[in-house]
Amino acid sequence: MLLAFIASILLAEPAAEWPGFRGDGTSLASVHELPLKWDGNNGVAWQTELTGYGQSSPVVWGDRIFVTSISGESKERCLVACYGLKDGKRLWQKDSAASIQVKDSDYVSRAAPTPIVDAERVYAFFESGDLLAFDHAGTELWHRNLAGEYGEYKGNHGLGGSLAQTSDALFAVVDHDGPSYLLAVAKKTGVNRWKVERPSNISWSSPIVALANTGDPKDAEVIVSSKGSVEAYSFVDGTTRWSLLGLKGNTTASPTVTEKHIIVGSSDVGQSVAVRRGGKGNLADSEVAWRLQDAAASFSSPLAYQGRAYFVNKSGVATCVEEATGKPLWTHRIGSCWASPIGAAGRIYFFGKEGVTTVVAAAPEFESLAENALTIEGRLYGAAAVPGAFVLRTGRKLICVGKP
Repeated sequence: MLLAFIASILLAEPAAEWPGFRGDGTSLASVHELPLKWDGNNGVAWQTELTGYGQSSPVVWGDRIFVTSISGESKERCLVACYGLKDGKRLWQKDSAASIQVKDSDYVSRAAPTPIVDAERVYAFFESGDLLAFDHAGTELWHRNLAGEYGEYKGNHGLGGSLAQTSDALFAVVDHDGPSYLLAVAKKTGVNRWKVERPSNISWSSPIVALANTGDPKDAEVIVSSKGSVEAYSFVDGTTRWSLLGLKGNTTASPTVTEKHIIVGSSDVGQSVAVRRGGKGNLADSEVAWRLQDAAASFSSPLAYQGRAYFVNKSGVATCVEEATGKPLWTHRIGSCWASPIGAAGRIYFFGKEGVTTVVAAAPEFESLAENALTIEGRLYGAAAVPGAFVLRTGRKLICVGKP
């Protein structure tokens, strides 16, 4: 399977790890012993209060969870913390001064970019422009101030794009009202591999790295879906491989890569599309395999799993379509989701922002398997799948359900 090949070539990722936003970028978990049912009284392994507030997802490597947060009335502190997977106890926390201070509010991103972890280091990115690397023991290895280097972020709601990675590089996209760019950074040193200028467009989506259909790892692409376009860049030097223009509403959901398609989610009806892989240059409409007329992806990103694709719109209506054709299979109201759904063990897990996780069968007809309600404060922002458990993230808390 191509996605497994991507993971083995680009990252050599152990199946048990959840290293970044949407895991390896697909929101698919290869573990099978995941919990099906839980609530506030049953199935919760532990809960841990966090310092500060964060909208990022947790990431996991081995027996350690890594999270980011901000603190202070003007988000003046950037926090990176490490917790034990088995018991939720904090192992260390690092506190750095934010290079740029912005008044904290519910309308501006609050530690929204999800960090990245690999076998040696954890990398954190903040809307202040601070990009940092630590080893797993919490020793700071390098620290860059992208706002100081390339200009402050300009936009009403802050920065939201998470990091992507290969075995030796990080990728960050900064799309805003000022000079925008896609940046490739060497993991070991923090030094630029390359930097590509982008149009000034406000967006909060995250890049994804995918192997091209040639099978050659040197042909890997960094794919960015952002306000009006989706582009593929060479991960070697940042050269544009292909682009599709004329989209609307693709400002939040991140793209999803499958064997044959790049699935682009949009909050506008009629704008979520599947682009055929293997194109070059400026793509024509003929490269669009299908376009959804009655479905959208607002906050959470599309999920592709076992030949079907899943979307959740702003009103909390989930839609399942055939990946090959875009043919609608079912529609069901599950509640608004800010976290992206996860596909695993023949199930789809939809993590509602109010704390209710709806589990449905990965099937052409809607079949509800469980509705798991947790009483939470604020919103549920993200989830990580590990053997036997999910680690959930609200603004101020980590919650582990199942048996890690």
